[in-house]
Amino acid sequence: MGDGLVFFHRFTFYIDDKGIQDIRGDGRKKFVFIGLRDLSYKLRKTDEARDWTSPAVFTYSVVCDKTQTDKSLLHGIAKRAGLSADDIDCSTIPVTLPYIRLRRNIWAELSSMATAYRCHLECAVEKPLVFAHSPYQVSEQGIENSEQSGDYSYCFKGEDIFYLRKTAKADYYRNTVRLKVNMPVSLERQEIWRYDEPPVFYDDLLKAYYPFKSPLVREIEISKYEAKYRIIDEKGKERNVVFADEIDTQDEADNRLLFNSEQLTNKSEKNISYSFYDVSSHYDKAVLTLHKESEGNLYNTAIYGRSIVLDLNRSSFMRDMAGVETYGTVALNVTGSYFSEYLIGVRSHYEDWVVRELARRIQNRREITVKTHRVLFHGRIGAQVKIKTKNEELSGTVSEFSLKYRRDHAFIASFKILEGIREGN
Repeated sequence: MGDGLVFFHRFTFYIDDKGIQDIRGDGRKKFVFIGLRDLSYKLRKTDEARDWTSPAVFTYSVVCDKTQTDKSLLHGIAKRAGLSADDIDCSTIPVTLPYIRLRRNIWAELSSMATAYRCHLECAVEKPLVFAHSPYQVSEQGIENSEQSGDYSYCFKGEDIFYLRKTAKADYYRNTVRLKVNMPVSLERQEIWRYDEPPVFYDDLLKAYYPFKSPLVREIEISKYEAKYRIIDEKGKERNVVFADEIDTQDEADNRLLFNSEQLTNKSEKNISYSFYDVSSHYDKAVLTLHKESEGNLYNTAIYGRSIVLDLNRSSFMRDMAGVETYGTVALNVTGSYFSEYLIGVRSHYEDWVVRELARRIQNRREITVKTHRVLFHGRIGAQVKIKTKNEELSGTVSEFSLKYRRDHAFIASFKILEGIREGN
């Protein structure tokens, strides 16, 4: 059921130095305590701020690419937990993400990314990290809907089932999906900073200038001044830059300075320049100090670079009108940081995600409980399965399962299966 395999390694049983202890209970009963280890625990407890060798910010990455791990966001995040490419089993998802900043533990970040790309996420025994089975993963034909292939991981047959129950799953139903995100947008190289600290004056041509004259002493002259990057969009609105690269070198920035010195005798000379110029220590600002040789008026000082800004509250909204008219509005509100403008067919990824989610949610689904004596150790959450009985044929997705064995009882594998259309249809 893991991948149509006959055997799927689910756990390893270790015996410590004490061996297997004979623990006696009431009467003639004997039992052994077995502890199960959560393999995702390390990822949940990893503090990304402790790893100073890897950045907490990723730019111009793809979601997952095992052939180019340096550009793969999945591999970059996993590296912060000490995992290498050999520790990861993944598909290739070429969706591009201009900007991601980690704010939570590694497992929480990977879970959010798995939600956005509908992946199966697991810390398995064979591989510390599994990230696969996404409808956005690539095939030879490009982006594929992997769940549309018609293949099921397992088929429960009537003769193997001793318990079958179908119950309504009304809490899963939604007829309206609202997705709201702060969408990172990459812009062309342009001006990302200009000096504009008061006092400011205007000449006869109404051009602004900034006096650098005694007794006035400006902060940018005497300390390391923080120049926060901003851009002006096509609507004239100022927007903060969250990341910038391809930034002017110090020589390029010096050449942009326009200073009218009262003591300037040689027009080829520069009476002002940057004595300190740091654009590498921070993603969203420069640290600067200006030094003037003589007093005068500063007409222009600017820095250019390629920037990424956040399009705040970008949203996608869809509803099923028939469902709304019948049941009223039953809404699902979603946010996240891993959605993208990358085109999936004719739609952006974040819009495509809403279409798929609504298609899944509007179904009048049932939860099917199946119990069998077959030893299905290779089961996994998210597996697509089929149920064939004498009177009907059903299909769905495994949402929960348990394995039970006692000395004097038969083995029982119990599965809860969410009925409905397969994702991607």
